[in-house]
Amino acid sequence: MRVSSIGALSGLITLSLSAVGTASFITDCQNFATGFVNEDTVVLSSTYVTEGTVLTSPDICTAAVTATANFCRVKLKVATSDSSHVITEAWLPRNWKNKGKRLLMTGNGAWGGCLPYTDMALTSSLGFAAIGHDAGHSGPWANEFTNPEIFKDWVYRSLLAATKAGKAATNHIYGIDELSKSYFMGCSTGGRQALKLAQEYPDEYDGILAAAPTVNWVNLEFGEAIVALAVGLPGSPTFLTQEQWDAVVAATMEQCDGIDGVIDGILENPARCDFRPEALLCGPGQTWALNGCLTPVQIETVKKIYSPIYGNGGCYVYPALPLGGFNEQGFPFKYGTFSGGGVQDFLRYVVYNDSSYDLRSQFNYDTGDYMIDSEFFGAQTNKTDLSGFQASGHKLLMYHGQADTLVPPTSSYDYYNAVSREMSLQPSALDQFFRFFPISSLGHCIGGTGMNYVGGPSQIQSFPGALDNVPIRNSAIMTLVDWVEKGNAPDTLRGYKLSATGEILGQKDHCRYPRKTTYKGHGDPNKRTSWKCV
Repeated sequence: MRVSSIGALSGLITLSLSAVGTASFITDCQNFATGFVNEDTVVLSSTYVTEGTVLTSPDICTAAVTATANFCRVKLKVATSDSSHVITEAWLPRNWKNKGKRLLMTGNGAWGGCLPYTDMALTSSLGFAAIGHDAGHSGPWANEFTNPEIFKDWVYRSLLAATKAGKAATNHIYGIDELSKSYFMGCSTGGRQALKLAQEYPDEYDGILAAAPTVNWVNLEFGEAIVALAVGLPGSPTFLTQEQWDAVVAATMEQCDGIDGVIDGILENPARCDFRPEALLCGPGQTWALNGCLTPVQIETVKKIYSPIYGNGGCYVYPALPLGGFNEQGFPFKYGTFSGGGVQDFLRYVVYNDSSYDLRSQFNYDTGDYMIDSEFFGAQTNKTDLSGFQASGHKLLMYHGQADTLVPPTSSYDYYNAVSREMSLQPSALDQFFRFFPISSLGHCIGGTGMNYVGGPSQIQSFPGALDNVPIRNSAIMTLVDWVEKGNAPDTLRGYKLSATGEILGQKDHCRYPRKTTYKGHGDPNKRTSWKCV
């Protein structure tokens, strides 16, 4: 009886100390601005958020999310010039100190301007101090880039401003002088931001996860313009409908699916496919409506889309879109309905500062040359000398979907190999700090038909039930953490095929480049034991 009483008393003391700690953290959160100092930074708000709270954002491109941890939500405004600023949020978990004392900043997408709440909710639930920012402007558009200072923020300056503010906020709330480890992860524009950090600010992050990075970004915009003009307007002879593009993808699979040794609806390496779109060519008197075939002009469109892009004088511009790409994302189908966003916004608000600029009637190869020859504050993000990052001892993990029809995956192969040449490093030496993983069947950041969920940036929003079924230790971000903190360099990234509710339907270990994920010749292709690295 006396032992039980002592045990009960001990439990009460522990509970009491926990309650005191929680109360103290809430008070520190509510009084966050007191004593907080960071250059050119104003605290806009600080609120204690409890698990289960639905969080909304003023920008229209950020969906509401449910908090999956108790944290202090701090909103900061960091001035970057007399006419520009960056809005940064820090979600600082109450249980941070017993979760590894880590910080993670999330990247933006497309034109940025949107706080990545979904990724912040995920990483804060894992115990990271989760940092996000708006890239220096509000919303998914580029119209504010008529102010060069705001575009400069989008290119690089917001990264450093948000990093400094996020680290200062973390140190302040937890009363420490230095973080244990800091990480960055992003896809698309966020992937470009990741590479920019490795290239220009190698000491800021211990681990960087770059997914589908828009490297050689101005060339990508040039390439998008050429694709849009090649597809043409809906109803024009060159245009293909979504249904017709679906037929093209189906024909691609019919011709090439077995190249990797198994018929599974996936091209493990699309570059090996020698696709003949002429298999869909209409004969005399045949039509799409009656025969499901394409005209000679439409066949030419397909061949242009699946060929590398060249400009004036045969100058290489950008890789071809991948064969068998994830067509549900609407590319290249949507290029034909192109009326704004992407390259047209870039031309209007950055290149010419003319909101009436029309891509279809005004763009030509000379315009593309002018774009590539211009600096745009380093938007290309294609620096291949990573010696500073190598010397830092930090780690860069890059992956790219082989079915990405927005940012062709060949661009990441090209970047990896360009780094190898620039630094005179064979893969075995480059692997010490930079590893690249091609992910078969993955579209642009999300989507696809196979084992394409790798627990990376932007992916959790497509599979809200994934966290209940997929071990978080196998996610791309925690694989990076394991590499940084325990020295376990990854040879593979685990990919999952998931149902809409997050149920696991298949698994595959995607191999690091230049090794190739290869079918063993027997076994269920949905089982990872049926594949090997060669």
